[in-house]
Amino acid sequence: MSLKSNLKLALQKSPLIWGVYYRTKTEILRVVKLRYYLYDISQNYKAMHWSVAKTKRSIISAELLFQYHKLEKGLVMPGPKRLFGLAPARATMALISKWQRTEIVDEKDAIYRGAVGTLQSYYDRIVDFKLDENNVITDELSDFLATHSCERTAYNTPCQIMQLDATEANYSEQFSLLMNARRSVRTFSDEPVASDVIKNVVRISQLSPSACNRQPVKVTIVNDPEMKKKLLSHQNGNTGFGHLAPHIAVITTDASCFFGVTERHEPYVDGGLFSMSFILALKSHNISSCCLNWCVKPKTDKAAHKLLGLDPSLRIIMLIAIGYAPEKTPVPRSPRRDLDDVLNII
Repeated sequence: MSLKSNLKLALQKSPLIWGVYYRTKTEILRVVKLRYYLYDISQNYKAMHWSVAKTKRSIISAELLFQYHKLEKGLVMPGPKRLFGLAPARATMALISKWQRTEIVDEKDAIYRGAVGTLQSYYDRIVDFKLDENNVITDELSDFLATHSCERTAYNTPCQIMQLDATEANYSEQFSLLMNARRSVRTFSDEPVASDVIKNVVRISQLSPSACNRQPVKVTIVNDPEMKKKLLSHQNGNTGFGHLAPHIAVITTDASCFFGVTERHEPYVDGGLFSMSFILALKSHNISSCCLNWCVKPKTDKAAHKLLGLDPSLRIIMLIAIGYAPEKTPVPRSPRRDLDDVLNII
């Protein structure tokens, strides 16, 4: 037995001394581990900053979404029509031009079309309701749109909300059934999930809300057995079942889609929203899943980034084990808290 083990045994013989030792050790470790926050600060400082000099596509597209979404929101606001959004309209035009100077932009790109389509709708509103009598921005928009176009019908904004027809189906009941059917599964069959099915699940999940519609989430699906093994060795909650999952999804959020420290929590908020949609979409295809937390040391986080070839700006939100469950698969009952513990109506 080692000296350390012998010392522990000796201390445990005195409850008082052992209690003091244990509390002191715990507090020292808590203080020492505060250095983990320095890693977070460093990562956020490097990624969460927009500047004119930055030409990375993810940053330009995020800022473009951020700016033209302001126009989208303005176009659906209730009340009398008025001239609004001069700054975001000019920023949108400037960012499109910057993007085109940086690379050859595919005019079929959804973000490009969304930006141009929103500018067109904004211009139409101004002209149709004669909101710019002093020609503050009309000519600027007209000149810009003369050289930038998109399919007007496909990218016009706003569009009408889809109302669910309760006479056709009980959507509330169906959603309740889906939520109750979704459970964390830890037994998987060998049958892989088809790539087309996974693509459809991700496509549906992309409808999840995100801050200013910046859509910062990226999904990496790991199928290779050896890479899965290495990846799961970095995660501390998959012992005994992780190796059974045919696929591991890595949910990440691009921190460079956010402009500063006030948005420091958004990568995790947006990543969480997407992840919930993702596992529900999986279940709607009768695919089971188990969310695997990413509670790791900075060293482990760096190792996983290196293993997967992830950009440093990407934050790993969680891993998700994916696969088909055998017909008779036990799952934890996992009772939920009483509603009164959760809901507070003021």
